[in-house]
Amino acid sequence: TDCHFTTGGRVQAWGDNSYGQTSVPMGLTNAIDIACGAYHEVALRNNGTVIAWGRNNSGQTNVPVGLTNVTAITAGGNGSLALKTDGTIVAWGWNNYGQTNIPAVLNNVVGVAAGLYHNLVLKNDGTVVVWGDNTYCQANVPSGLTNVVALAASEFHNLVLKADGTVVAWGGNGNGQTNVPAGLANVSAIACGENYSMALRSDGT
Repeated sequence: TDCHFTTGGRVQAWGDNSYGQTSVPMGLTNAIDIACGAYHEVALRNNGTVIAWGRNNSGQTNVPVGLTNVTAITAGGNGSLALKTDGTIVAWGWNNYGQTNIPAVLNNVVGVAAGLYHNLVLKNDGTVVVWGDNTYCQANVPSGLTNVVALAASEFHNLVLKADGTVVAWGGNGNGQTNVPAGLANVSAIACGENYSMALRSDGT
C-alpha cells in the first residue's frame, strides 16, 4: 500500500485493499504524517492524535484510548509505535517478539522506526535502542554506535545515518542489504525496502 498527502492534510491510498488498508476513513483531515504497516495504515493529525485502519487481527489498528501529544508515528508488520512530545513511546499491536514491550526507563526519544517484528528508536544523545525480534541480529545495536541523526528499518535489517553523513547497517543480509557501499559519504537521507537499502546524497544522487 502507498499513501500520500493531498491539499488540506487529506490522505489518499492505493494498492492492495484486502483488509481495507486503502479505504481511508471518512473525515480524515489535517494529517501531518502517515505510516504503512504490512496491511494497516496509521495517520498522525495536527492535534497530536492518531488514527489507524486496515487489518486488525492483532490489534494494530486499536489506537490506545486517550493517546494524545504524539509527534511521530511508525508502523511495523502487525503493530504501531507513537512518539510523544515528552520523549516517551507508546506501542500497540502484535507482541509475539516483545515488540510492544517498551524497554524500562526509555525516554528522551526523538525518532522512531519499525521493522517487521522489531522497533528502534533514536535518543537525543545520538544513541539507538532496539527491541523485539532478533532472529537476524537486527536488535543487536553495533558496539560504539553514536552520533546518529536518522533511522530506517525494514523486515529484518536496519540503517542509521550519522551526523558525519555516513551510514551504518546491520541485521539480515541475504541480499547484501547491509553491505554499505565503500566510500559512501555525504548522505542526507536513508530508506529501507524489504531486502534492499537506499541513501540520498547531499548532491541529489
